[in-house]
Amino acid sequence: MPNKSSFSIIDIRKNKIINENFINEILDGLNSKNSIKSIPTVILYDSRGLQLFDQITYLDEYYLTSAELNVLRDKVDRIIEYIPDGSSVIELGAGSLRKTKLILQSLEKSKKNITYYALDLMEDELIKSLSSLGKFSNVQLVGLLGTYEEGMDFAASLPEDVPKMIMWLGSSIGNSSREEGAEFIKSFQTKAMNPGDLFLIGIDRRNHPDKVTIAYNDPKGITAEFILNGLDHVNVILDQPLIDRNDFDYFARYNEDVGRHEAYYKAKKDITLEYTSPSDNTKMTINLKKDELIHIEYSYKYSKEECFALFHDSRLSHLESWPDPDSQYDLHLIYKSPFYFTRNVESQGSIPTVEEWKELWKSWDTVTMTMISRELVLERSIELRHPFIFYLGHVPAFLDINLARYFKEEFTEPRNFADIFERGIDPDMDDPTNCHQHSTVPDEWPSYDSIISYRDKVRQRIISVYDAYKEKVMPRSLGRVVWMTFEHEAMHLETILYMLIQWKNTVPPKGVVIPRWKASLDPVPKANLITIPAQTITLGHDDNESADDTDPLSLPFGWDNERPSRQVTVKSFRIQSRPITNGEYLDFMEKTINKGYPASWIPVNPSLFTYKVRTVFGPVDMDVARNWPVLLSQDRACRYAEWAKMRLPTEEELRSFYDLNEPQLDLSSNIGFSHWHPVDVPHDKNVVQTVGSGWEWTSTEFSAHPGFNKSKLYPGYSSDFFDSKHVVILGGSWATHPRITRRSFRNWYQRGYPYMFCSARLCQI
Repeated sequence: MPNKSSFSIIDIRKNKIINENFINEILDGLNSKNSIKSIPTVILYDSRGLQLFDQITYLDEYYLTSAELNVLRDKVDRIIEYIPDGSSVIELGAGSLRKTKLILQSLEKSKKNITYYALDLMEDELIKSLSSLGKFSNVQLVGLLGTYEEGMDFAASLPEDVPKMIMWLGSSIGNSSREEGAEFIKSFQTKAMNPGDLFLIGIDRRNHPDKVTIAYNDPKGITAEFILNGLDHVNVILDQPLIDRNDFDYFARYNEDVGRHEAYYKAKKDITLEYTSPSDNTKMTINLKKDELIHIEYSYKYSKEECFALFHDSRLSHLESWPDPDSQYDLHLIYKSPFYFTRNVESQGSIPTVEEWKELWKSWDTVTMTMISRELVLERSIELRHPFIFYLGHVPAFLDINLARYFKEEFTEPRNFADIFERGIDPDMDDPTNCHQHSTVPDEWPSYDSIISYRDKVRQRIISVYDAYKEKVMPRSLGRVVWMTFEHEAMHLETILYMLIQWKNTVPPKGVVIPRWKASLDPVPKANLITIPAQTITLGHDDNESADDTDPLSLPFGWDNERPSRQVTVKSFRIQSRPITNGEYLDFMEKTINKGYPASWIPVNPSLFTYKVRTVFGPVDMDVARNWPVLLSQDRACRYAEWAKMRLPTEEELRSFYDLNEPQLDLSSNIGFSHWHPVDVPHDKNVVQTVGSGWEWTSTEFSAHPGFNKSKLYPGYSSDFFDSKHVVILGGSWATHPRITRRSFRNWYQRGYPYMFCSARLCQI
């Protein structure tokens, strides 16, 4: 005899009687004069509707359920690895729980203490579904009786220290427009999720129209009955016989252009509907013509690009996706990170918004205050760099100094911080005593608390600048200061991260979901060589630093080495479709008996060529990182290129390659903390990878180009490094702020500098 399930029901409905607004929504939709008439989709899901929909999920034609079940059967143990012990799992629109049972059984098997909340509207069906689950020892079952919005409020009320996973299965998001779906998930993210909280969502793909059409119009007519039952429910809600279902047919079609299935009621004849208000007996008349349609449901389908746009618009980070065996349907695991950088290409180079500053500060605080113990801030991980404490003071000091100089005001207290923290060091690797002008290192660094207090005052100073220009246009000269200091902080964010992966005491970032590493035992196919035709391209852009007008601030800003624009002729050449991988570099070392390894690796047994790869989460096995781009110095990249009988591209060659293989900022590309580590290069050799995971070395020396004039705001920014030892790098890494991936941006490092996140792709000689 099966164990009886044990569960409780919590009624979270705020209004337990029929909402008058909902009645008005029904009537307004039916009485629409300016667009197609409509009835809210939720009307389909009364008790009988839920029962009919459950029958639909067993139909062969309705592939969505079987596809999702196949994913769960295959990947459920992988999914629940991400769910921390002590979590609350909240399912939106729980339904029959046939699929959910697989997740709960896996959680039970893992002996994780989980509270599962099943949210639904119909109490009888909720009790029936929970009763079907059986008994659990570690999983506590709770039914939530309420709407999505009420479920959101409930989730927000849970203790902040309780990890959460929201589940929205069955491609239910398809019932909303793309904009509405993104806005709903974003609302959940904003109101009810804390950093580290998970969101598991099932999404149907843009499959063949015939497959989609029959999925919503089965030969047995169950779907038609499900839709027509909604008209009966309308009469129940309105408490009067407004609509005779016999006057309507179910009409469905797939709109391939917009990627959605559309369901309607179709009038069989001219019809007059009459509604009598119970409050004052006033009558409303609604006229329908023969063949007129009443919209009842949309089911949007999503391409890969549309899925990533959905996650991006919701400001949630992507962890993993799992397709069904027939590639019809996907489960996506996304989560709320401690900060989120948008990828608005149009804003690159222009003045950042206050919101962008706040996200940048969240990122800076996540890295400096959760990954570095305050007791260890005086340590240094790279001898060529200052201890960590310098960077905590340098970033606000640079901002404060430039604001004070612009407004001709005093520095923020303590004023001597401007002397201590103004500029860091970048010594010559061959002769560390040779270094550009920098701040004098104090005998004793200021206290941690004093630096944090100083930082907060400087942040308020820049906010005050924005407040002062709410009602007027900011002069371009001030906009330049704001832009420059923003990008300076974003660049140092990446600097401190490459320092941290070299340090044994680094703590994983708080609120970031630690990856569940998977071995990539099979090497990716050899990179294709892509032919780039001869052409003339433009490098840099024109940006007059001395201009101080009130032209729109969307006119791009740029550093001194980006200007002026100049045309360069590029001869035809062939270049690899992707960067060199760790596995390929290891193969080079083994075949040449070369014991020199990249600084991004950690030796385990060098005599056997066994290494691990550094990440902010700690070292990972080479089997995990085998197909990641190798991060290395230019010297090592050149040695590999010589062995491969190839060469590094010039700056103009790499730029022309990027230009011909846009979009560089595809929402799935690995920049701006999409992931906190490099990811595999494409496994399909016909797929071209441009920006992402690591910057890329060129063979071009960083030097003054024709027309170059050093910056007056930051005179040594570029010119201090025109020493024949620095070379240009382009692109961006996983830790690069999206603004800095603008086309004209140029970065540079010493040829032998091994620490930054920089990879390489090769050209044919």
